[in-house]
Amino acid sequence: MVKRQRTTGTPRLRRTRAVLASALGLILGVPSTLATWTDSEYGTGSFAASVFGTESQTASSTWASHTPVVNAAILAFNATAMSPAISFYAWINIRTTTMTNVGGTVALTSSSNNGGTLLPALEYRAVRTASSSSTCAAAAFSGSPTWIVGPSYSGVTSVPASPIYSPITVPGGATPQLRFCFEVRIQSGASNLYQGTTGSVTWGFTASST
Repeated sequence: MVKRQRTTGTPRLRRTRAVLASALGLILGVPSTLATWTDSEYGTGSFAASVFGTESQTASSTWASHTPVVNAAILAFNATAMSPAISFYAWINIRTTTMTNVGGTVALTSSSNNGGTLLPALEYRAVRTASSSSTCAAAAFSGSPTWIVGPSYSGVTSVPASPIYSPITVPGGATPQLRFCFEVRIQSGASNLYQGTTGSVTWGFTASST
């Protein structure tokens, strides 16, 4: 006897069942390719650069932004009759401008030879004084000052290999204004050949924001 296999229905019936199963899957939440709802959020950032500027003043120069050589502030040494080992003093004040809104540092970074045969015989030291109104004289170099150049004397056209940085603040801060005091002299034992000669240098300070 031949045993017949049981069929589950005609091809048309099977297709109908497949369609119904797919429809049932959509109803019951089976994953599908339908698109989802979307939304977006955005944030905007605004930016502004800081302002950092300085100006200087000496006993013979008013407050201004001074540039090298042509517009450099004149230090009032009054050194027109120098003799060996006799020191002459002059100061320069540096402050932040009214528009400055960030602090920084100030350092002596250059000394330019403006010419003159006296320069090889000149030596100097420099300190930052206790305040921007301190007297710039021999007393400023006694005790334990803040040395910018020194305590040993250096050639007048040289600066320290590692600059000394002094903090400077915004106007109204702790140190918005600094005074630097210079001492310059002819070296002790300088040759008589330097008599009557002259020379000029320009010191440069670099101010940088922090």
